[in-house]
Amino acid sequence: YNEKGIAEGLLATCDVFDPSSRKWTEGTASLSRARWGHGCAALGGKVYVVGGCSLQPEAQAREAFMVTLRCCEVYCPEENRWTACAPLQIARSGSRVVAIGDRHLAAIGGCDDVFGRAETQPTVELFDAVSKTWQLLSPRLLNPRTTAAAVALDDTRLLVIGGAPSNNTAEVYNLEIPGVGGSPPTSEIQEVANLAEGRMGCQAAVLLLPAPGCSYPLVHKRSAVIIGGERCEESPDFARIRQFDTVPIYDIETGKWRQDEIVPPLPGARTAVAVCVGMGRADSPPWTAPAASEPGHMRTTMVPYGMDPVDLFDSESEESDVESLITVPIHEES
Repeated sequence: YNEKGIAEGLLATCDVFDPSSRKWTEGTASLSRARWGHGCAALGGKVYVVGGCSLQPEAQAREAFMVTLRCCEVYCPEENRWTACAPLQIARSGSRVVAIGDRHLAAIGGCDDVFGRAETQPTVELFDAVSKTWQLLSPRLLNPRTTAAAVALDDTRLLVIGGAPSNNTAEVYNLEIPGVGGSPPTSEIQEVANLAEGRMGCQAAVLLLPAPGCSYPLVHKRSAVIIGGERCEESPDFARIRQFDTVPIYDIETGKWRQDEIVPPLPGARTAVAVCVGMGRADSPPWTAPAASEPGHMRTTMVPYGMDPVDLFDSESEESDVESLITVPIHEES
């Protein structure tokens, strides 16, 4: 939503980022239903938008008429069109949606609204792109979470970190997904050491980084980086929101948090970010930021570790070797 707020400023528009020109453009089809607080992930060359909050149909633009959604949409780039897909089992906003392999999505946590006025969800749902159905999984998360960070470590494991209210815990959610016609998916939980500080509104991504004691451009250590977020620090007089620029790193091989600072802080502390990983180099550590989209959108696509989107452009053939990155509107926080 934009500066008008979650009711009057609710958005359905989408922007496209072109790595070759490093510019955002309009023209992508709008969502069928305006929403915020939704999850978003790419799977099989399509973009899925899951849950979130929206106004009741035909309702006045007031917060009191907000509802949490089960409905989901999928975007097809070839057709430039959003269409409805299977609804969630549970309405959820503030959940994280993660692609697992080339067939499944996981919707992790969330709550009845992003403000956390309802019970926070400890549940995980799995979407099968072949059967086009969502299935509620067991067991639940060790800790109920909303606006947590989540990322797939491989085709069977999800790392879930933080979440409201300023949670510092982390866990690995292990999935066993049989083939078509097999038994239903099963799962188990592995506890991970806590973060030094709890954070919510964060995101995560898996990257190759230098091993401890090594330096760029030697990158072969698969790691999960935790990006952005905020912490509510309460005092007798008021609650103070502190946003993070630090980047905790989880070593996927050892299952532990790294103690070095191979990834520098973000250029600016931020929360409620959107993050995606593009093709590129990892030969030096600075962050770079593409151009911003139009005012009123939270559009944060951070390109880390020396990757320059211009390098994705083949100057001889004058063609880009990657697809444009698509983002959809998420709620804006000051």
